[in-house]
Amino acid sequence: MDDFTNRKVLPPRSVQEALDLGRVYHDQLVAAMPGLLVHCNDTILHCSATLARLLGYESAESIQALPGAMTLVPEDDRHTEQDVYTRCLKGLIRSQVRRIKRHRADGTVQWFDQLMESVDWGGQPAVMEMLTLMRPLAANAELPHQEQLLQAAIDAMPNGVLMLDRDLNVEGANSEFYRLWDYPIGMFPPGTAVALILTYNHARGDFGDVPCEETVAELCSRYLVKGVFNSERRVPNGRTLDIRTAPRADGGYVITHHDITDRKRIEDELRQAKERAEAILKELRETQRQLIVQEKMAALGQLTAGIAHELKNPLNFVNNFAELSGELLDELLELLEPLNGHLDDATRIDVNDLAGSLQGNLRKIADHGRRADGIVKSMLAHSRGGGGEWQATDLNALVEEALTLSYHAFRAQDRAFNAILDKHFDLVVGEVKLVPQDVSRVLVNLFTNSFYAIRKRQLICGDPNFAPRVDVTTSASAADVSIRIRDNGIGMSPAVLDKLFTPFFTTKPTGEGTGLGLSLSYDIVVHQHRGRFDVSSVENDHAEFTITLPRAATAVSLGERRKT
Repeated sequence: MDDFTNRKVLPPRSVQEALDLGRVYHDQLVAAMPGLLVHCNDTILHCSATLARLLGYESAESIQALPGAMTLVPEDDRHTEQDVYTRCLKGLIRSQVRRIKRHRADGTVQWFDQLMESVDWGGQPAVMEMLTLMRPLAANAELPHQEQLLQAAIDAMPNGVLMLDRDLNVEGANSEFYRLWDYPIGMFPPGTAVALILTYNHARGDFGDVPCEETVAELCSRYLVKGVFNSERRVPNGRTLDIRTAPRADGGYVITHHDITDRKRIEDELRQAKERAEAILKELRETQRQLIVQEKMAALGQLTAGIAHELKNPLNFVNNFAELSGELLDELLELLEPLNGHLDDATRIDVNDLAGSLQGNLRKIADHGRRADGIVKSMLAHSRGGGGEWQATDLNALVEEALTLSYHAFRAQDRAFNAILDKHFDLVVGEVKLVPQDVSRVLVNLFTNSFYAIRKRQLICGDPNFAPRVDVTTSASAADVSIRIRDNGIGMSPAVLDKLFTPFFTTKPTGEGTGLGLSLSYDIVVHQHRGRFDVSSVENDHAEFTITLPRAATAVSLGERRKT
């Protein structure tokens, strides 16, 4: 035994006394330090022959032939040691003795006491490690033989062990405990109050900017347990420790520390992988939904276009023959004009009345034919796919066109239906970049639903003074534009509102609704145009739909999901 091992060591009463003990151990260790290893960025630059023998290698060249310095570090400590090496190269390591483990040539693990500092090696910064076999502490040398055997046993344990008496003073600790907490060796001999260790932790910044006395008192109280107590703690060197405190039969305590850094890292990686997989699955589902929407829109557009084209031909005949019949009637009247002198007054009046009625009928046929032709053209424009191209579109004109198309289409099914259409278009709205065919489909669907609701209320209430009404308002701000559609129809209950955008959900009788209109409309507004779709309603009073579209929305490719 040397002087340091044999000298009487008293428990420190302050952090400064503990540091002084550590410094004495440091100086003694430097005097006896046999092993030397120099490396930079995992490249071994130098190794002493003594260290090679301590590690069981034939020569220093055998160590220098290793892939790198990290080969000597046990796997469970590589992350922390790499961080220590990085800080050492930056000059951030204090000159204190550390307790570490290193692999020997035969694969076993050897404990060492280590000093480390940054040096200039051939013009570049390098890490110099000075190592010696773990030295017995002076306090341990005073222990009886059986207790020394116990100390050797707990030193061999893979977990950190700290033993406290009933007054929370240190009775013993193993090397793994010092390694996990990165404590300088020699500072905390048996008899040291655990409060002093916690005060040292506070002094080196483990707890951050918190009051020292209150924090230490609160942490000391956690040791006073009646049963096993578990906790996790992340220490400044980057390790995450699973700490288990258990009372002993003699009133003392045993605190074990298990390094779970790798387990936590794996758990984090698994969680991140799960989140990535869920995000990909969500995007795939969104893509699938967009494909379904596009397919349904395409099928609906083709159907509408086909019907409109079929109507176009007979309408052309009606319009052309109405115009031709008017011209032929004018020619006939010119030819019959010389015969007017041969007709009596009553006959002449009848002929003029009949001719006037016939001309008026032909004009009405021509007017309504042109009106029907306009509706068919709107249907064609509404159904025209146009490749789903985003275009700068006059929003007010688009809303008015959809309103007119929907109103005439509904009146074609119910000639007795009439409604007040109150339009308030904000001229500031101007042009908005959107897919006009798709937004037109949304508007037509909403207008048709509003007409259905007000007609149903009109038929149910039986009030002759009830006036069916649809208010359409557009407004604009710097960032977005809004379209508000409000009707005074039958409204919707809260239960219906909750399911309103669910595919295939409909409140209409069987055969009158598919339950896809609002679902598809929601997809077009929210997912395709990145807008907002708001609904409010009171039963038997009103329903109000508000569509908000961003002015600067970018074109959304198929399957791209909304990010906001």
